[in-house]
Amino acid sequence: GKLGSPEKPLSDLGLLSYRSYWSNAVLESLIQYMENATESPPNLTILELCDRLCMKKDDVISTLQHLNLIHYYRGQYIICLNNEIIEQHRKSMSRRRVRIDEKYLQWQPKDWSKRGKW
Repeated sequence: GKLGSPEKPLSDLGLLSYRSYWSNAVLESLIQYMENATESPPNLTILELCDRLCMKKDDVISTLQHLNLIHYYRGQYIICLNNEIIEQHRKSMSRRRVRIDEKYLQWQPKDWSKRGKW
């Protein structure tokens, strides 16, 4: 898919809304990846995470920083996700009443080449 990001700069309320969505998306993707990983420890790059989420690198990194999941260790950045964070996320998600089933979402970008002549 194509990577995307909201139009910047975001308002304070816009940042809160997107940060909430991004946090949920990043955590869900990381948890799913860890559950299905075949290597130990799981090895996922920021760019692979961006591709999985269709999010731009800056948004993924800022979300990881906001969640305090990214750390510098022995000359490289690593993503640290512990059981406490996973359980806290699952508990938070269980309280949400409305869940969107993405298999029912259909969206196509507007094809600007088909617009009418002025």
